[in-house]
Parts: sequence; C-alpha cells; structure tokens
Amino acid sequence: MSGARAAFDAIAPTYDASRGGTARAAVFAEQLAPLLDPAEPVLDIGVGTGIVAAELTARGHRVCGIDLSPGMLAHARQRLGARVAVGDAGRLPVRTASVTQAVSTWLLHAGPDPRAVFTEVARVLRPGGRYLVIPARGMRPTDDIGRIVNDLEDRLDPGHTRQDGPDLLAPLAAGRGLRYEGPAGERPTVFRVSPAGMADTIAEGRLFTGAWQVRDEDLPLVAEACARLRALPDPEVPRVREMADFVMVFRRED
Repeated sequence: MSGARAAFDAIAPTYDASRGGTARAAVFAEQLAPLLDPAEPVLDIGVGTGIVAAELTARGHRVCGIDLSPGMLAHARQRLGARVAVGDAGRLPVRTASVTQAVSTWLLHAGPDPRAVFTEVARVLRPGGRYLVIPARGMRPTDDIGRIVNDLEDRLDPGHTRQDGPDLLAPLAAGRGLRYEGPAGERPTVFRVSPAGMADTIAEGRLFTGAWQVRDEDLPLVAEACARLRALPDPEVPRVREMADFVMVFRRED
C-alpha cells in the first residue's frame, strides 16, 4: 500500500477543493447523520482530510478517524485534533468488538482490498453494529457518455478491483459476516457535461482517484475513449446527466 500512501500524500493539499469541498462533505454528512446513533462514537475508516468527519462532528457526533496517508491526516488533525491515527483499513489498529458504528466515504474504490477491509470491519464491530459506506462509483451512468467511460474503466480494471457498488461488495461482505441491508439516504444529482468536456477531463487525468494511476501502456485505451467521446453526435453540446449518491448499509451478524 506504499504506492497508495504516496499518491494520497501527493494530492492531499488539493484533495478537498478537487472533490467538492465543504459543500459536498456537508451533503455526505447529511446522508450519514440520520443513520448514526449520536450517543455512540463513530469510527471513520479512511477519514482522509477529515472533511466529512468534521461535518459529522458539527452535527453532534463524536468521530475518530483512521487513514493510511500521513499527508491527508495532517489536514484531518487540524479539524479533529488528536482523534485521528495512521492505520491501514485492512489492518485496523482497533480492539475486537469495540465499535458500534463505522463509516467510510469514497474508500473502497481507492486501493484497499475490500475483502480485507470487510474482514477487519467485521472483527472490530460489535454484533449488530453497522458499517455505512458512501461509494464513489456505486451507480454508474449508462447514457452515451457513461457507456464509453464505463467501458474504459472496465478495460483499465478488468478485475473490477476499483468498483465499489453493491453488486460487487454485498457478496464479499456477506462472506465475512456483514449483511448488506440495502441503500439508504439516496440523493439524486443532475449535472451537465458535454462529450468533449468529458474527453478533456479523461485526457487530463482528472477522472480517476489519485490512487488509480493510469499506466503508460494503458494510454492508448484512454486516447481511444477520448476519440469515441468526441465522435458522439454534437460533442460540444452538454448532456443532462443523472447520478445518485447513496449510503450502503452493512450490519454485523449477531
């Protein structure tokens, strides 16, 4: 995981601004807060810069965070103080059966083995405890832009190690004692982007997380996808696109 640590250390100074800043973190907190018990502490696995944890704290929750990246945690400490620690999501520095509720936002697509993460979450949760996950790529759009981008993602990641939707994660979690209870807190999002604009985003390397480095040998795949996007009808005309942020709820079996 040293590569992922270095990648996130490198992007830590600009991470929040490049991903919606406080406004988006507040939306995520609004999704998570109704599903959390304010009387119990929250373990934020992959706390990152602490921006979502700080928004949960502002809503009355006591949040402790763990992250692999010291660079990200330097920002988290400014928000959460000493309630953060360096740690691997696949080897949590937490006592067995000591946690009632845990959360992760945009973690499981970013490098860690989800099987290892679910094994550790099942270990540290008390029976009946819940793990709330906001996925980055949970529901991929299937419009004309989405079909090309999804095909590129699948070709760059044929093992689907970067997909973090319920179809992939629910069976992995079930095999480790975590039952998927379904989605909650769905927030539909409508936005506009043109095929040419999406091609520019991909070409500039801004589509994927900093931990998902596109290899030199994969650059022809990226170029092909950009060409396909620019070949769509009216490539300069923005499309209305729909996505949905939502929370995946996993419960530790009793």
